[in-house]
Amino acid sequence: MTATRSFVVPLLRIAGPVALARLGIIGMALVDTIVVGQLAPDELPHQALGWAPTAVFLVAAIGLLQGVQVLAARSIGEGNKKGAGVALRRGLIVGLIAGVLSAIAMWVAGERLFTVFGIEAHLAGPSTPVMNILALSIPLHLLYIAGTYFLEAIKKPGISTAVMWIANAVNLGLNLWWVPEHGAEGSAWATVGARVFLAGALLICIYLLRDGVAFGVRKSKDAKGPSYGGLLAVGAAAAVSQAVEAGAFSAMTVIAGRIGAEVVAAYQIMLNLMALVFMIALGLAAATAVLVSEAIGRQAPHDAARAGWTGVGLNAIGMLIAAVLILAFAGPIGRAYTADLTLSALIASLMWVAAMVLLPDGTQVVSASALRARSDNWFPTFSHILAYAVVMPVVGYWLAEHQGMGVAGLLFAIFWSSVLSAAVLLARWWAIANRPVKAVVSAA
Repeated sequence: MTATRSFVVPLLRIAGPVALARLGIIGMALVDTIVVGQLAPDELPHQALGWAPTAVFLVAAIGLLQGVQVLAARSIGEGNKKGAGVALRRGLIVGLIAGVLSAIAMWVAGERLFTVFGIEAHLAGPSTPVMNILALSIPLHLLYIAGTYFLEAIKKPGISTAVMWIANAVNLGLNLWWVPEHGAEGSAWATVGARVFLAGALLICIYLLRDGVAFGVRKSKDAKGPSYGGLLAVGAAAAVSQAVEAGAFSAMTVIAGRIGAEVVAAYQIMLNLMALVFMIALGLAAATAVLVSEAIGRQAPHDAARAGWTGVGLNAIGMLIAAVLILAFAGPIGRAYTADLTLSALIASLMWVAAMVLLPDGTQVVSASALRARSDNWFPTFSHILAYAVVMPVVGYWLAEHQGMGVAGLLFAIFWSSVLSAAVLLARWWAIANRPVKAVVSAA
Protein backbone atom coordinates (compact mmCIF):
# COMPACT_ATOMS: atom_id res chain seq x y z
CA MET A 1 0.00 0.00 0.00
CA THR A 2 1.40 3.43 -1.00
CA ALA A 3 2.00 5.83 1.88
CA THR A 4 -0.10 8.99 1.87
CA ARG A 5 2.02 12.05 1.21
CA SER A 6 1.82 14.93 3.68
CA PHE A 7 2.00 18.46 2.32
CA VAL A 8 2.14 20.30 5.65
CA VAL A 9 5.93 20.74 5.76
CA PRO A 10 6.36 21.58 2.03
CA LEU A 11 3.52 24.11 2.29
CA LEU A 12 4.98 25.79 5.36
CA ARG A 13 8.49 25.80 3.86
CA ILE A 14 7.21 27.85 0.92
CA ALA A 15 4.45 29.74 2.72
CA GLY A 16 6.68 31.09 5.51
CA PRO A 17 8.99 33.20 3.32
CA VAL A 18 6.14 34.02 0.93
CA ALA A 19 3.97 35.28 3.79
CA LEU A 20 6.88 37.37 5.07
CA ALA A 21 7.31 38.86 1.59
CA ARG A 22 3.57 39.59 1.36
CA LEU A 23 3.71 41.09 4.85
CA GLY A 24 6.49 43.28 3.54
CA ILE A 25 4.22 44.53 0.75
CA ILE A 26 1.51 45.50 3.18
CA GLY A 27 4.21 46.66 5.60
CA MET A 28 4.96 49.50 3.22
CA ALA A 29 1.31 50.54 3.27
CA LEU A 30 1.28 50.13 7.06
CA VAL A 31 4.30 52.42 7.46
CA ASP A 32 2.75 54.96 5.07
CA THR A 33 -0.49 54.99 7.07
CA ILE A 34 1.17 55.16 10.48
CA VAL A 35 3.69 57.87 9.54
CA VAL A 36 1.01 60.02 7.91
CA GLY A 37 -1.37 59.28 10.81
CA GLN A 38 1.21 60.42 13.35
CA LEU A 39 2.90 63.30 11.50
CA ALA A 40 0.12 64.59 9.21
CA PRO A 41 -3.16 63.07 10.50
CA ASP A 42 -5.33 65.57 8.62
CA GLU A 43 -4.04 64.08 5.35
CA LEU A 44 -5.07 60.47 6.08
CA PRO A 45 -8.26 60.84 3.98
CA HIS A 46 -6.19 62.10 1.02
CA GLN A 47 -3.85 59.14 1.36
CA ALA A 48 -6.75 56.68 1.62
CA LEU A 49 -8.51 58.07 -1.44
CA GLY A 50 -5.27 58.30 -3.42
CA TRP A 51 -4.67 54.61 -2.81
CA ALA A 52 -8.23 53.56 -3.72
CA PRO A 53 -7.98 53.72 -7.55
CA THR A 54 -4.27 52.84 -7.45
CA ALA A 55 -5.09 49.58 -5.69
CA VAL A 56 -7.59 48.60 -8.39
CA PHE A 57 -5.08 49.02 -11.24
CA LEU A 58 -2.21 47.48 -9.28
CA VAL A 59 -4.07 44.44 -8.02
CA ALA A 60 -5.58 43.75 -11.44
CA ALA A 61 -2.14 43.84 -13.05
CA ILE A 62 -0.72 41.58 -10.32
CA GLY A 63 -3.47 39.09 -11.15
CA LEU A 64 -2.44 39.27 -14.80
CA LEU A 65 0.98 37.94 -13.76
CA GLN A 66 -0.30 34.95 -11.78
CA GLY A 67 0.30 32.73 -14.80
CA VAL A 68 4.06 33.15 -14.19
CA GLN A 69 3.78 31.39 -10.84
CA VAL A 70 1.32 28.69 -11.93
CA LEU A 71 2.88 27.78 -15.26
CA ALA A 72 6.50 28.06 -14.15
CA ALA A 73 5.75 25.57 -11.35
CA ARG A 74 3.88 23.32 -13.75
CA SER A 75 6.80 23.37 -16.21
CA ILE A 76 9.09 22.25 -13.40
CA GLY A 77 6.65 19.48 -12.50
CA GLU A 78 6.82 18.34 -16.13
CA GLY A 79 10.63 18.21 -15.94
CA ASN A 80 11.14 21.36 -18.04
CA LYS A 81 13.10 23.69 -15.74
CA LYS A 82 13.98 26.15 -18.50
CA GLY A 83 10.27 26.68 -19.06
CA ALA A 84 10.25 28.60 -15.76
CA GLY A 85 12.69 31.13 -17.23
CA VAL A 86 10.51 31.51 -20.31
CA ALA A 87 7.55 32.25 -18.04
CA LEU A 88 9.63 34.86 -16.20
CA ARG A 89 10.81 36.72 -19.30
CA ARG A 90 7.36 36.85 -20.82
CA GLY A 91 5.85 37.83 -17.48
CA LEU A 92 8.24 40.79 -17.17
CA ILE A 93 7.13 42.07 -20.56
CA VAL A 94 3.45 41.65 -19.69
CA GLY A 95 3.96 43.39 -16.34
CA LEU A 96 5.83 46.34 -17.83
CA ILE A 97 3.17 46.93 -20.49
CA ALA A 98 0.30 46.56 -18.00
CA GLY A 99 1.98 48.91 -15.52
CA VAL A 100 2.62 51.69 -18.02
CA LEU A 101 -0.92 51.49 -19.40
CA SER A 102 -2.35 51.59 -15.86
CA ALA A 103 -0.36 54.70 -14.97
CA ILE A 104 -1.41 56.48 -18.16
CA ALA A 105 -5.08 55.65 -17.53
CA MET A 106 -4.89 57.12 -14.01
CA TRP A 107 -3.19 60.33 -15.16
CA VAL A 108 -5.75 60.83 -17.94
CA ALA A 109 -8.74 60.24 -15.64
CA GLY A 110 -7.36 62.45 -12.85
CA GLU A 111 -9.80 63.99 -10.39
CA ARG A 112 -12.78 62.53 -12.27
CA LEU A 113 -11.98 59.15 -10.71
CA PHE A 114 -13.21 60.65 -7.42
CA THR A 115 -15.85 63.22 -8.33
CA VAL A 116 -17.83 60.80 -10.51
CA PHE A 117 -18.55 58.79 -7.36
CA GLY A 118 -19.75 61.76 -5.35
CA ILE A 119 -16.52 62.60 -3.48
CA GLU A 120 -16.57 66.31 -2.68
CA ALA A 121 -14.01 68.62 -4.28
CA HIS A 122 -12.26 69.44 -0.99
CA LEU A 123 -11.33 65.73 -0.68
CA ALA A 124 -10.94 64.87 -4.38
CA GLY A 125 -8.58 67.75 -5.18
CA PRO A 126 -5.78 66.96 -2.68
CA SER A 127 -6.19 63.20 -3.27
CA THR A 128 -5.53 63.40 -7.02
CA PRO A 129 -1.80 64.30 -6.86
CA VAL A 130 -1.29 61.48 -4.34
CA MET A 131 -2.85 59.06 -6.81
CA ASN A 132 -0.78 60.41 -9.71
CA ILE A 133 2.46 59.93 -7.82
CA LEU A 134 1.52 56.41 -6.72
CA ALA A 135 0.73 55.54 -10.35
CA LEU A 136 4.45 55.93 -11.15
CA SER A 137 5.23 53.01 -8.84
CA ILE A 138 2.91 50.51 -10.55
CA PRO A 139 5.26 49.35 -13.37
CA LEU A 140 8.11 49.00 -10.86
CA HIS A 141 6.04 46.90 -8.50
CA LEU A 142 4.88 44.63 -11.32
CA LEU A 143 8.48 43.86 -12.30
CA TYR A 144 9.04 42.81 -8.68
CA ILE A 145 5.90 40.67 -8.69
CA ALA A 146 6.89 38.81 -11.89
CA GLY A 147 10.29 38.05 -10.37
CA THR A 148 8.72 37.01 -7.08
CA TYR A 149 6.30 34.60 -8.75
CA PHE A 150 9.22 33.01 -10.60
CA LEU A 151 11.24 32.59 -7.39
CA GLU A 152 8.25 31.06 -5.62
CA ALA A 153 7.75 28.61 -8.47
CA ILE A 154 11.38 27.43 -8.24
CA LYS A 155 11.08 27.32 -4.42
CA LYS A 156 13.50 30.15 -3.66
CA PRO A 157 11.07 32.64 -2.07
CA GLY A 158 13.58 33.79 0.53
CA ILE A 159 15.34 36.01 -2.00
CA SER A 160 12.30 38.17 -2.71
CA THR A 161 11.50 38.24 1.01
CA ALA A 162 14.92 39.66 1.89
CA VAL A 163 14.72 42.27 -0.87
CA MET A 164 11.23 43.28 0.23
CA TRP A 165 12.21 43.91 3.83
CA ILE A 166 15.26 45.95 2.83
CA ALA A 167 12.88 47.97 0.66
CA ASN A 168 10.68 48.48 3.73
CA ALA A 169 13.63 50.10 5.50
CA VAL A 170 14.11 52.37 2.47
CA ASN A 171 10.39 53.24 2.53
CA LEU A 172 10.44 54.07 6.25
CA GLY A 173 13.45 56.34 5.88
CA LEU A 174 11.93 58.20 2.94
CA ASN A 175 8.59 58.57 4.75
CA LEU A 176 10.25 60.07 7.83
CA TRP A 177 12.19 62.43 5.56
CA TRP A 178 9.39 63.62 3.28
CA VAL A 179 6.07 63.32 5.19
CA PRO A 180 6.72 66.13 7.74
CA GLU A 181 7.10 68.63 4.88
CA HIS A 182 4.98 67.12 2.09
CA GLY A 183 2.32 65.05 3.92
CA ALA A 184 0.51 62.36 1.92
CA GLU A 185 2.31 63.35 -1.29
CA GLY A 186 5.65 62.82 0.44
CA SER A 187 4.52 59.35 1.50
CA ALA A 188 3.55 58.57 -2.10
CA TRP A 189 7.02 59.61 -3.32
CA ALA A 190 8.52 57.36 -0.62
CA THR A 191 6.58 54.46 -2.16
CA VAL A 192 8.00 55.26 -5.59
CA GLY A 193 11.56 55.40 -4.25
CA ALA A 194 11.20 52.12 -2.37
CA ARG A 195 9.83 50.36 -5.44
CA VAL A 196 12.71 51.58 -7.61
CA PHE A 197 15.00 49.74 -5.21
CA LEU A 198 12.64 46.77 -5.02
CA ALA A 199 12.47 46.07 -8.76
CA GLY A 200 16.13 46.74 -9.46
CA ALA A 201 17.53 44.69 -6.59
CA LEU A 202 15.32 41.67 -7.23
CA LEU A 203 16.02 41.48 -10.96
CA ILE A 204 19.76 41.68 -10.28
CA CYS A 205 19.46 38.84 -7.74
CA ILE A 206 17.56 36.69 -10.24
CA TYR A 207 20.09 37.33 -13.00
CA LEU A 208 22.92 36.27 -10.66
CA LEU A 209 21.23 33.04 -9.49
CA ARG A 210 23.75 30.22 -9.20
CA ASP A 211 21.42 27.82 -11.01
CA GLY A 212 20.03 30.50 -13.31
CA VAL A 213 21.17 28.65 -16.43
CA ALA A 214 19.31 25.48 -15.39
CA PHE A 215 16.11 27.48 -14.89
CA GLY A 216 16.49 29.38 -18.15
CA VAL A 217 16.94 32.80 -16.54
CA ARG A 218 19.42 33.88 -19.18
CA LYS A 219 17.85 33.44 -22.58
CA SER A 220 18.44 30.03 -24.19
CA LYS A 221 17.76 29.34 -27.86
CA ASP A 222 16.29 25.89 -27.19
CA ALA A 223 14.15 26.90 -24.21
CA LYS A 224 10.45 26.17 -24.47
CA GLY A 225 7.83 27.18 -21.98
CA PRO A 226 4.46 28.83 -21.47
CA SER A 227 3.33 31.00 -24.36
CA TYR A 228 1.93 34.50 -23.89
CA GLY A 229 -1.47 32.96 -24.56
CA GLY A 230 -0.93 30.37 -21.83
CA LEU A 231 0.15 33.03 -19.34
CA LEU A 232 -2.78 35.25 -20.17
CA ALA A 233 -5.25 32.35 -19.99
CA VAL A 234 -4.41 32.09 -16.30
CA GLY A 235 -3.66 35.77 -15.76
CA ALA A 236 -6.69 37.30 -17.47
CA ALA A 237 -9.13 35.47 -15.23
CA ALA A 238 -7.09 36.33 -12.12
CA ALA A 239 -6.80 39.97 -13.26
CA VAL A 240 -10.55 40.34 -13.73
CA SER A 241 -11.17 38.65 -10.39
CA GLN A 242 -8.71 40.78 -8.46
CA ALA A 243 -9.77 43.97 -10.24
CA VAL A 244 -13.38 43.29 -9.33
CA GLU A 245 -12.45 42.62 -5.72
CA ALA A 246 -10.13 45.64 -5.44
CA GLY A 247 -12.69 47.81 -7.22
CA ALA A 248 -15.38 46.71 -4.81
CA PHE A 249 -13.19 47.53 -1.81
CA SER A 250 -12.36 50.89 -3.35
CA ALA A 251 -16.09 51.47 -3.85
CA MET A 252 -16.46 50.86 -0.12
CA THR A 253 -13.80 53.53 0.47
CA VAL A 254 -15.91 55.87 -1.67
CA ILE A 255 -18.98 55.05 0.46
CA ALA A 256 -16.92 55.88 3.54
CA GLY A 257 -15.80 59.13 1.90
CA ARG A 258 -19.42 60.08 1.25
CA ILE A 259 -20.14 59.80 4.97
CA GLY A 260 -17.17 61.85 6.20
CA ALA A 261 -13.42 62.25 6.63
CA GLU A 262 -13.28 60.42 10.00
CA VAL A 263 -15.16 57.44 8.59
CA VAL A 264 -12.86 57.10 5.56
CA ALA A 265 -9.78 57.37 7.79
CA ALA A 266 -11.09 54.68 10.17
CA TYR A 267 -12.09 52.41 7.30
CA GLN A 268 -8.64 52.77 5.69
CA ILE A 269 -6.95 51.82 8.94
CA MET A 270 -9.21 48.79 9.45
CA LEU A 271 -8.56 47.66 5.87
CA ASN A 272 -4.84 48.07 6.43
CA LEU A 273 -4.95 45.93 9.56
CA MET A 274 -6.99 43.17 7.90
CA ALA A 275 -4.69 43.29 4.88
CA LEU A 276 -1.72 42.79 7.20
CA VAL A 277 -3.21 39.52 8.44
CA PHE A 278 -4.41 38.66 4.93
CA MET A 279 -0.78 38.44 3.80
CA ILE A 280 -0.50 35.20 5.81
CA ALA A 281 -3.38 33.79 3.79
CA LEU A 282 -1.75 35.03 0.59
CA GLY A 283 1.46 33.23 1.54
CA LEU A 284 -0.44 29.99 2.05
CA ALA A 285 -2.36 30.60 -1.18
CA ALA A 286 0.88 31.02 -3.14
CA ALA A 287 2.40 27.89 -1.60
CA THR A 288 -0.80 25.97 -2.33
CA ALA A 289 -0.76 27.13 -5.95
CA VAL A 290 2.87 26.04 -6.41
CA LEU A 291 2.35 22.55 -4.95
CA VAL A 292 -0.95 21.97 -6.73
CA SER A 293 0.60 23.14 -10.04
CA GLU A 294 3.61 20.86 -9.60
CA ALA A 295 1.34 17.90 -8.84
CA ILE A 296 -0.71 18.61 -11.96
CA GLY A 297 2.53 18.76 -13.98
CA ARG A 298 3.38 15.28 -12.63
CA GLN A 299 -0.12 14.08 -13.57
CA ALA A 300 -0.90 13.40 -9.89
CA PRO A 301 -4.37 14.90 -9.27
CA HIS A 302 -4.77 13.18 -5.89
CA ASP A 303 -1.59 14.87 -4.64
CA ALA A 304 -2.99 18.15 -5.98
CA ALA A 305 -6.19 17.60 -4.00
CA ARG A 306 -4.32 16.88 -0.77
CA ALA A 307 -2.12 19.96 -1.25
CA GLY A 308 -5.21 22.12 -1.74
CA TRP A 309 -7.03 20.84 1.34
CA THR A 310 -3.87 21.16 3.42
CA GLY A 311 -3.60 24.82 2.40
CA VAL A 312 -7.22 25.44 3.39
CA GLY A 313 -6.69 23.78 6.78
CA LEU A 314 -3.46 25.62 7.60
CA ASN A 315 -5.12 28.91 6.65
CA ALA A 316 -7.97 28.25 9.09
CA ILE A 317 -5.51 27.70 11.93
CA GLY A 318 -3.54 30.84 11.06
CA MET A 319 -6.60 33.09 10.74
CA LEU A 320 -8.08 31.95 14.04
CA ILE A 321 -4.81 32.65 15.86
CA ALA A 322 -4.62 36.10 14.24
CA ALA A 323 -8.21 36.87 15.24
CA VAL A 324 -7.45 36.11 18.90
CA LEU A 325 -4.35 38.32 18.82
CA ILE A 326 -6.03 41.41 17.35
CA LEU A 327 -8.85 41.08 19.89
CA ALA A 328 -6.37 40.84 22.75
CA PHE A 329 -4.45 43.93 21.61
CA ALA A 330 -7.30 46.07 20.26
CA GLY A 331 -6.46 49.17 22.29
CA PRO A 332 -2.71 49.30 21.59
CA ILE A 333 -3.32 48.65 17.89
CA GLY A 334 -5.70 51.61 17.67
CA ARG A 335 -3.22 53.92 19.41
CA ALA A 336 -0.35 52.73 17.19
CA TYR A 337 -2.19 53.78 14.04
CA THR A 338 -3.02 57.36 14.94
CA ALA A 339 -2.41 60.09 17.49
CA ASP A 340 -6.08 61.11 17.24
CA LEU A 341 -7.59 59.67 20.45
CA THR A 342 -11.17 59.68 19.14
CA LEU A 343 -10.15 57.83 15.99
CA SER A 344 -8.00 55.31 17.86
CA ALA A 345 -10.90 54.52 20.22
CA LEU A 346 -13.21 53.96 17.23
CA ILE A 347 -10.66 51.59 15.68
CA ALA A 348 -10.33 49.58 18.90
CA SER A 349 -14.12 49.26 19.18
CA LEU A 350 -14.29 47.69 15.69
CA MET A 351 -11.69 44.97 16.22
CA TRP A 352 -14.25 42.24 16.93
CA VAL A 353 -15.88 42.77 13.53
CA ALA A 354 -12.49 42.71 11.78
CA ALA A 355 -11.64 39.47 13.60
CA MET A 356 -14.76 37.83 12.14
CA VAL A 357 -13.69 38.70 8.60
CA LEU A 358 -10.29 36.97 8.72
CA LEU A 359 -11.27 33.29 8.41
CA PRO A 360 -13.69 33.47 5.45
CA ASP A 361 -11.52 36.03 3.65
CA GLY A 362 -8.41 33.86 3.95
CA THR A 363 -10.33 30.73 2.97
CA GLN A 364 -11.61 32.23 -0.27
CA VAL A 365 -8.14 33.31 -1.46
CA VAL A 366 -6.53 29.92 -0.76
CA SER A 367 -9.41 28.10 -2.47
CA ALA A 368 -9.25 30.38 -5.50
CA SER A 369 -5.49 29.84 -5.85
CA ALA A 370 -5.91 26.07 -5.68
CA LEU A 371 -8.58 26.18 -8.38
CA ARG A 372 -6.47 28.35 -10.72
CA ALA A 373 -3.50 26.03 -10.22
CA ARG A 374 -5.74 23.32 -11.71
CA SER A 375 -6.59 25.60 -14.68
CA ASP A 376 -10.09 26.24 -13.35
CA ASN A 377 -9.50 29.91 -14.10
CA TRP A 378 -12.89 31.56 -14.52
CA PHE A 379 -15.00 29.98 -11.78
CA PRO A 380 -13.20 31.94 -9.01
CA THR A 381 -13.62 35.08 -11.10
CA PHE A 382 -17.39 34.69 -11.37
CA SER A 383 -17.55 33.85 -7.66
CA HIS A 384 -15.68 37.04 -6.80
CA ILE A 385 -17.91 39.11 -9.07
CA LEU A 386 -20.98 37.76 -7.29
CA ALA A 387 -19.64 38.17 -3.77
CA TYR A 388 -17.59 41.35 -4.02
CA ALA A 389 -18.98 43.34 -6.95
CA VAL A 390 -22.68 42.54 -6.48
CA VAL A 391 -23.29 41.69 -2.83
CA MET A 392 -20.65 43.65 -0.89
CA PRO A 393 -21.16 47.24 -2.16
CA VAL A 394 -24.95 46.93 -1.95
CA VAL A 395 -24.86 45.57 1.59
CA GLY A 396 -22.15 48.06 2.57
CA TYR A 397 -24.12 51.03 1.21
CA TRP A 398 -27.31 49.88 2.94
CA LEU A 399 -25.68 49.20 6.33
CA ALA A 400 -23.24 52.12 6.39
CA GLU A 401 -25.42 54.91 5.01
CA HIS A 402 -29.05 53.88 5.34
CA GLN A 403 -28.77 52.04 8.65
CA GLY A 404 -26.26 54.54 10.04
CA MET A 405 -23.71 51.89 11.03
CA GLY A 406 -20.75 53.69 9.45
CA VAL A 407 -17.49 51.72 9.43
CA ALA A 408 -19.05 48.75 11.23
CA GLY A 409 -21.59 48.41 8.41
CA LEU A 410 -18.80 48.32 5.83
CA LEU A 411 -16.96 45.62 7.79
CA PHE A 412 -20.10 43.50 8.14
CA ALA A 413 -20.57 43.74 4.37
CA ILE A 414 -17.02 42.42 3.87
CA PHE A 415 -17.72 39.56 6.28
CA TRP A 416 -20.89 38.30 4.62
CA SER A 417 -19.42 38.66 1.13
CA SER A 418 -16.35 36.66 2.17
CA VAL A 419 -18.54 33.95 3.70
CA LEU A 420 -20.42 33.66 0.41
CA SER A 421 -17.23 33.56 -1.67
CA ALA A 422 -15.52 31.00 0.59
CA ALA A 423 -18.56 28.70 0.59
CA VAL A 424 -18.91 28.73 -3.20
CA LEU A 425 -15.19 28.16 -3.84
CA LEU A 426 -14.87 25.36 -1.29
CA ALA A 427 -17.83 23.60 -2.87
CA ARG A 428 -16.18 23.90 -6.29
CA TRP A 429 -12.85 22.57 -4.99
CA TRP A 430 -14.59 19.60 -3.36
CA ALA A 431 -16.32 18.82 -6.68
CA ILE A 432 -13.28 18.91 -9.00
CA ALA A 433 -10.17 18.41 -6.83
CA ASN A 434 -9.40 14.89 -8.07
CA ARG A 435 -10.05 15.43 -11.79
CA PRO A 436 -7.13 15.29 -14.29
CA VAL A 437 -5.98 18.53 -15.98
CA LYS A 438 -4.76 19.11 -19.53
CA ALA A 439 -1.07 19.84 -20.17
CA VAL A 440 0.24 23.40 -20.23
CA VAL A 441 0.48 25.27 -23.52
CA SER A 442 4.16 25.80 -24.43
CA ALA A 443 5.99 27.74 -27.09
CA ALA A 444 9.56 28.34 -28.09
